[in-house]
Amino acid sequence: MDKIMSTKNSKAANPWRFFTLALGISWFFWIWVILLGWNVFTFPAIVLGALGLFGPAIAEIILISRTHDKEEWRDYWQRVFDIRRIGKRWHLVIWLTFPVLNTLALLLSVLAGSPWPEFETARNLLFEPWRILPFAVFILLYGPLPEELGWRGYALDGLQARYNALFSSLLLGVVWALWHLPLFFMKGQWQHDVLKFGTLDFWTFIFSPIFLSILFTWIYNNTNRSTLSAILFHFMCNFSGNLIPLTEQGRLYSLILIIILSVVITLIFGPKTLTRIRGCQMRSAEKGILRRFFGKGTYPSQISFWLDFPLRRLILSPQKLADRLHLKEDFNVLEIGPGPGYFSVEVARRIPQGHLELFDLQKEMLEKARRKIQSAGLHNVGFTQGDAVDLPFDENEFDVVFLVAVLGEVSDKERCLGAIYRVLKPSGLLSITEQPGDPDFLPLPVVRLLAEKQGFEFIESCGRKKNYTANFRKPDQMSKSKLRDKYE
Repeated sequence: MDKIMSTKNSKAANPWRFFTLALGISWFFWIWVILLGWNVFTFPAIVLGALGLFGPAIAEIILISRTHDKEEWRDYWQRVFDIRRIGKRWHLVIWLTFPVLNTLALLLSVLAGSPWPEFETARNLLFEPWRILPFAVFILLYGPLPEELGWRGYALDGLQARYNALFSSLLLGVVWALWHLPLFFMKGQWQHDVLKFGTLDFWTFIFSPIFLSILFTWIYNNTNRSTLSAILFHFMCNFSGNLIPLTEQGRLYSLILIIILSVVITLIFGPKTLTRIRGCQMRSAEKGILRRFFGKGTYPSQISFWLDFPLRRLILSPQKLADRLHLKEDFNVLEIGPGPGYFSVEVARRIPQGHLELFDLQKEMLEKARRKIQSAGLHNVGFTQGDAVDLPFDENEFDVVFLVAVLGEVSDKERCLGAIYRVLKPSGLLSITEQPGDPDFLPLPVVRLLAEKQGFEFIESCGRKKNYTANFRKPDQMSKSKLRDKYE
């Protein structure tokens, strides 16, 4: 494999000095546009706006010029102009990734109920093809070129000389996201006029560069440090975004797809360098993790961070789930398959005089949940490792037992529900939640059939068809025999 970075140049590149300069230069020019209330596309605001856009490039030129190193200059400009660094397969990745991601996000949003867009920009360019080249040049200058001359052209090497590729990408992504903040306060900018500060669109936009940065590093490192590859990849991000317009929901789906792709790439290529050499040497255990992430079975603890992703709250928040459990302060509650404890903290807070027992097959998951519980300052939680088909608890011990996206993973579902029936108090609540995207998803009719066969009485369901909570009661002795007769 070609060297990922020149040792001499990477040590000379000081990312922290660059970040300070890049943000300082850009924000200095933009702050006047904001304070004076100008529209950024009017004169003289457009000049200040353009100078701000070139902040990363200006910062890089200043820092390299101070070294008086001709070899560093030669390396820098070769990486900008030498297209031979980019192999044929990587050209496909560069030119097709964002059109495919945006198309998928569009289809998902339409299936979820969003209207088809008008494709106004694409139709105008189709009817007036002479405008395509000027439009492409504008897109290139309005972000990809001035930004990538600094972000990947200078800062990334300096970061990778100090940290692994994944951590370097995340650090750069955070700074890249912060750099965009003033755009939300500048009239005429898409961020100000369409996305708007503080909205869901705002947070979607802010999180995007953090995960996009992983994809940029992946391409950069696999094209022999080609700054040109980053410029072209950034160009396709903006260009396809204009041709395939997305609604707020579509932009959220786009972020989710980007996150999934970045996780897959990290698992396949490895966090150290994100290069293809790592992919060839990937251990069989890591292949198993990837299969389990996308396939059926127990969720891998190695990527439990995905279960804690903040946007999961849009599917079901811990507060909403806790509301569905109808908790009382002194309840004894069992959570089966808590993972890293995403819902556990809120449930424990709702039962200050009671007790929450976390039961999981994986010791690693319980340790992650334990740390989260301790950080929250809670002391009413216990931790037990074991298989859900054989619960090591006394009869009639719990007031509530709940599972979130877990029942489908259990090898013997009927035996598991039978064990729950045994440890649940008469009139106790069994709550089963299923969520979209889970390979082990169980439809509500299947869950009802399984639970009622074990003697549970269906009470209610909350949510939607692919994102629901089903609540059941363990009947008292008088009604128990009637429910058993129904399935005999």
